[in-house]
Amino acid sequence: MDYTECFKEVVLKYSFLDPIVEFIRHNENITYKVMEKGTEDTYLLRMHKPITKNMQGVQNKREAIQSELEYLLSWSSHSELPVQIPVPNLNGELVTSVVIEREEVHCSVLKWVFGDTMSKRDFTNKEMVSTLGKRIADLHQFSRNFKQGPSFIRPEYGLVWINNMLTKLQSGEGMGVIATEEFQILQEAILLVNDRMKGLSKSSETWGFIHSDIHYSNLIRTSKGISFIDFGLSGFGYYAKDVALAALFIKNELRDDLLSGYSNMISGKIDIAQLEDLMFLNICEYYAFLISREEKHMRIREHVPSLIELCKSLLKGRMVFYQINQVGLSN
Repeated sequence: MDYTECFKEVVLKYSFLDPIVEFIRHNENITYKVMEKGTEDTYLLRMHKPITKNMQGVQNKREAIQSELEYLLSWSSHSELPVQIPVPNLNGELVTSVVIEREEVHCSVLKWVFGDTMSKRDFTNKEMVSTLGKRIADLHQFSRNFKQGPSFIRPEYGLVWINNMLTKLQSGEGMGVIATEEFQILQEAILLVNDRMKGLSKSSETWGFIHSDIHYSNLIRTSKGISFIDFGLSGFGYYAKDVALAALFIKNELRDDLLSGYSNMISGKIDIAQLEDLMFLNICEYYAFLISREEKHMRIREHVPSLIELCKSLLKGRMVFYQINQVGLSN
């Protein structure tokens, strides 16, 4: 289905006067940049339809999209930094549903956050890395006090998430992307981490609403500071998952600065072993996310040996926080 021809029907449901629409990409969503001609008014239009069925999940349901947008509205009233504020349609709804070739597709529009998309090169000094830790802590502090309604639903990043991830990775074995002996080692490491996760508590101090996709490409350098964008995979999980994601693109020698920036805002000891487990799971999630896309198989295959070496280190009980890297994790 060519969704690029369908945005016109969606645009008509909003109060745009003379929009110029530019396709951005199709990944977990189909995204467009919408600009009002002759003005600086700019928006992000999302069609919540992932590129493959493997990427579908709770986050694509209308109720879950509504929940994400409610969180963003609440976050925007708290944050001193720019936020992707949801824009209602002509009926006052935050989620717009259209039927395309007998398939219902949910859509949403957000105000554009102006600034520069950040890169790994932006996080090569202590000050910037510490600031990122503080921004993540600020987001988590807000989440702890966020009052969700009875219909609020988002994905959960717990034991079921790990099991689903393992199932997707196992399909890579059947496709020949991951060798049988490699998958056995990968499975052993994931099950080890899974057992450790079972022993973790889900208190208000450790578990709550998280971004779950913190990556430099989802950080915007604005005139007021670093802003988060793309809450499309946000949900409930250990707050440490967000910290672990950020650590993956921070240089090893600066990771303590990330942790100190975070802990200066949120009291409590950071468990390095838990961060290591979550860094590993975040990497596994990335490959599970891509496994159904044949054009990504060569990239996955290229980095699997490094992933297996990481598995072996975890299985031997070695500390890997200051050695573990992205293992090919990038856009």
